[in-house]
Amino acid sequence: MQKLTKIHMIIFSLLFMLLLSSCKENIVEPVDYGNIQGIVLQPDGKTAISGAQIFTNPASVSIVTDNLGKFTIKNVPTGVYSITASQANFNSTMVSVSVQSGVTVQATIIMNIGSSNAPGMAVNPSPANQASDQPVSLKLTWMHSPSSYTSDSVKYDVYLFNSSSSTPQKIASLITDTCIILSNLKFSTTYFWQIVSRGIDTTASYGNIWSFTTESFPNNPYLFARKVNGNYQIFSSDSTIANTIQLTYDNNRDWWPRFNPQHNRIAFTSDVAVKPQIYIMNLDGSNLTKVTTTGVTGYGNYGIGFCWSPDGSNLLYSCNDKLYRIGSDGSNLTLIATAPTGRNFRECNYSPSGDKIVVLTVGANVYDSEIYLMNSDGSNMSLFAGNSPGATASPSFSIDGQKILFSHDVSGYQDNTGRQLDAHLFEINIATRDTVDLSYNKPDGTNDLNPRYSPNGAYIIFENGSNTLNSQKDIWIMSDKGTFVNSNNRLKLLSNGIMPDWK
Repeated sequence: MQKLTKIHMIIFSLLFMLLLSSCKENIVEPVDYGNIQGIVLQPDGKTAISGAQIFTNPASVSIVTDNLGKFTIKNVPTGVYSITASQANFNSTMVSVSVQSGVTVQATIIMNIGSSNAPGMAVNPSPANQASDQPVSLKLTWMHSPSSYTSDSVKYDVYLFNSSSSTPQKIASLITDTCIILSNLKFSTTYFWQIVSRGIDTTASYGNIWSFTTESFPNNPYLFARKVNGNYQIFSSDSTIANTIQLTYDNNRDWWPRFNPQHNRIAFTSDVAVKPQIYIMNLDGSNLTKVTTTGVTGYGNYGIGFCWSPDGSNLLYSCNDKLYRIGSDGSNLTLIATAPTGRNFRECNYSPSGDKIVVLTVGANVYDSEIYLMNSDGSNMSLFAGNSPGATASPSFSIDGQKILFSHDVSGYQDNTGRQLDAHLFEINIATRDTVDLSYNKPDGTNDLNPRYSPNGAYIIFENGSNTLNSQKDIWIMSDKGTFVNSNNRLKLLSNGIMPDWK
């Protein structure tokens, strides 16, 4: 019994040592802090300014320079910082630095001497200094400080820059107004601004550096494309004019915007690289990355043939007669299917469960359109809806995967321009083939196009416009149950937009 106990103790000790060693391995503490060292000098670049107050934005600590004009701020979280130096008889001055992990960044601040003959500094800023949640279009105002100069004899230079820039931008020169209107600022960004008051004898007074932070990007549920200066651009909106925001600004065609299933990224196509390619960006239009290289092209397909996978890790897209899957980071390009001879793939859509794909194929004649179903790996491709007179487009699965939504021109009209005269939205049950016309109250002489289900499946978002070529299209919503907030079962959501999506 005693022998057995000793054996147990030995085994226990070995296991304990093994556990300790395994716990100690692979523990690497990331270095997420750096240091800032700086010096504050007079305009000659040599004479130190001692006792200058130093503070940063984002805030860290507030310190003063030593008798050599130097300062040190240790253990600062990584990021971009603006450092402001303030001292009596000198104009407040700011520089920006980028703090990196484990690195000590250097900053040199040159302060100009204030002039006793200069106009008084600008005061009483609006928005107030360090104001938050400010709109991205706003008015900056200030007041003339009493001095030997009258208010009508002072002119102002206005400087503005944000926390990611170290160089102030002069946005107004020698203006007499004590206000200026700003527009198209960035969301969730801290801006710094300074007023330089100038007298008639060219003397100047450099005002304090003020700051404000803009509001967060709105949680807009809608995406669409709109023509701006001859090119389509991507917009997001909550259906109000105030929160209808342009996201892309290329001198190219950007369209077919699609939320990923997590609703935190947007994919779209752009022909900035000649052939339409898929790009992904943040909801506010930032962090743009290119995904594809082969192009989203084919018969009647100028960048409209792609969709997200249900888990958001991949994109499915068509390139001529090939259907590809590619990782959202541009990796793992995989051929899924090849279209029937003489046909190209166009719009495509995954079933919500991800096991099926619905895809439109077209011939060289844009009206020659057929809908196919296949497994997600491209196998068992079968014809679901054959070619019929008039254009068919935009097939997609319902939220439960049991129906397919698409558009079809019931007039059967066909000419060499691809024009449609009376496009309706239809919903067809996959199992029974029962078909419902959802556009029974559509205005005459218009087309309903590019339908998408709402996230909860209760509504459909689509575009409607005159059947004349190049007419303006508007964004509408309807219910597939035939009832809505009005007797027509249709509600106009946004003016001047195409290719809508809804999160």
